[in-house]
Amino acid sequence: MTFAPLTAISPLDGRYRRRVEELASMTSEFGLMRYRVRVEVEWFLFLAGLAEIVDLNVAPPQAAAAQAIWRDFTVADADAIRRLEAKTNHDVKAVEYFVKDALGRIDGLAAHVEFVHFGCTSEDVNNIAYALMLAEARATALMPAMHSLIDALRDLAVPLVDVPMLSRTHGQAASPTTVGKELANVVVRLERALRQFDKAEILAKMNGAVGNYNAHAVAFPHIDWPARSRDFVTGLGLAFNSTTTQIEPHDYIAEIGHCLMRFNQVLLDFDRDIWGYISLGYFRQRKVEGETGSSTMPHKVNPIDFENSEGNLGLANAVLAHLAEKLAVSRWQRDLSDSTALRNVGTAFGHCLIAYSSAKRGIAKLEPDRSRLAADLDGAWEVLAEAVQTVMRSVGSIEPYEQLKRLTRGQRIDERVYQDLLEQLDLPAAARRKLALLTPAAYTGLAARLAQDALGAGSEVTVAEVPWATHAEPLLRVRRPVFIDEQGVSEAEELDGEDASAQHFLATDEHGRPIGTARLLPTGQIGRMAVLPAWRRRDVGARLLACALEAAERRGLEVFLHAQVDAQGFYERNGFVAAGDVFLEADIEHRRMTLRK
Repeated sequence: MTFAPLTAISPLDGRYRRRVEELASMTSEFGLMRYRVRVEVEWFLFLAGLAEIVDLNVAPPQAAAAQAIWRDFTVADADAIRRLEAKTNHDVKAVEYFVKDALGRIDGLAAHVEFVHFGCTSEDVNNIAYALMLAEARATALMPAMHSLIDALRDLAVPLVDVPMLSRTHGQAASPTTVGKELANVVVRLERALRQFDKAEILAKMNGAVGNYNAHAVAFPHIDWPARSRDFVTGLGLAFNSTTTQIEPHDYIAEIGHCLMRFNQVLLDFDRDIWGYISLGYFRQRKVEGETGSSTMPHKVNPIDFENSEGNLGLANAVLAHLAEKLAVSRWQRDLSDSTALRNVGTAFGHCLIAYSSAKRGIAKLEPDRSRLAADLDGAWEVLAEAVQTVMRSVGSIEPYEQLKRLTRGQRIDERVYQDLLEQLDLPAAARRKLALLTPAAYTGLAARLAQDALGAGSEVTVAEVPWATHAEPLLRVRRPVFIDEQGVSEAEELDGEDASAQHFLATDEHGRPIGTARLLPTGQIGRMAVLPAWRRRDVGARLLACALEAAERRGLEVFLHAQVDAQGFYERNGFVAAGDVFLEADIEHRRMTLRK
């Protein structure tokens, strides 16, 4: 049978292919081959750059042609590797032969092809290939989808921050909340899980057959191989694992998997809750023209998007859990049981993407039924018993909880019964008047404010240049928690003595509270870019950066910055390009970046 979406065994490559298409170039067999070719080529070029290996000389045009082997890698190239593997019965050896052949066809490099795969075990190539795959999939597929989902949920929540809703604890009516507050709870949880996922290290090694540089040291004993190996791995944008067996132990993949699982569990909790709220009538779903809700009941609009999301989250977490459990275990210095398991990374990521897109699609169809929300509240006056007994406590009444428990437990109370109840209680007149004016819909506490704070609802952001002499305190109210508390930078490094001569930029909310900073040094270096966690992913950083760039342009400065590696994508989206290798600053990996010409 000819392969086609309708004949695919996996629904990821069949029914859902269009929704996971972006993963194909990364997590497919083609993608894995391309990453392996990249590692072989880049290791060859790295060796050529070592002064100690005098016999390996590669000129810049040759290096560019070599890099084109992986940059321009095609399906036909992958098929050529597949044919080689049919002979070698070894997937990485087939890649090595392919690269040797391709390099040998570059003028002047044929004599050097035996430096391909120099000192390597297959796992040296493989672990770095998977690390590059995971890094790219995280940055370009998963995180944008996760951010987009959170943004959609925030957009749903913001207009509903003050819309009252009856809470349910243990399935029973409880103190009212607001719709926006309950959605804000999910936003905050998802954002925290996403931050942990984003910060999880991606590790790699390049140290030979059992992790001891045996072959390297015999061939070139005067080279500091651990240092050079670190340079190679970090130069690819990965963290270096210095101590391994034959394999990089994959603990970091387990960590990434667990971070994703936690994000997915929060979303699963939301899917089930919103399904319940739809069932209660708190939310309606907008009809989509042409869709059928039931094959037999024409009136139905089913919450299929949230059900689809829930199902795919379960599949994703099942695969992620197995990978986290299996990949961290390998017999002695190496066994091959991880190889087939690792090929399912794309399966887990694919189900994640389907779940995120389904939930987002479901969110877009939701609209609150305010009349249903109000009716539910109006039918639950018993929830005011908490307010009554607490006010009684505040005015010194005897056993207020016990009094209210006797009068209200298990009883349905309406407005008339509530008002009669107040008359039976020994209360000061002022307290009775306050409670008499209370309704379930008005008894939401600080829910709206808490939701606004969590979501930044209605906040106007202002960015302005400010002098250090008068604004050091508000600037440090952002920088200290971000750099010192969150990132572990020492106070001496944070307060480096250059603030007095710098231009500073401060972002504030509508209440004038500081939320973000940046500074511009006389050298043209932009730095101290910091945004408080609650305000990230809301263009505050982009606005601060724009102000700093405008100031630099006015002064005729050529700007550059030292970007934390984790934030490199943000600066690339704002017009910067990497202009150097990774280096440590304040024990954090940085990379020099300049404006794109």
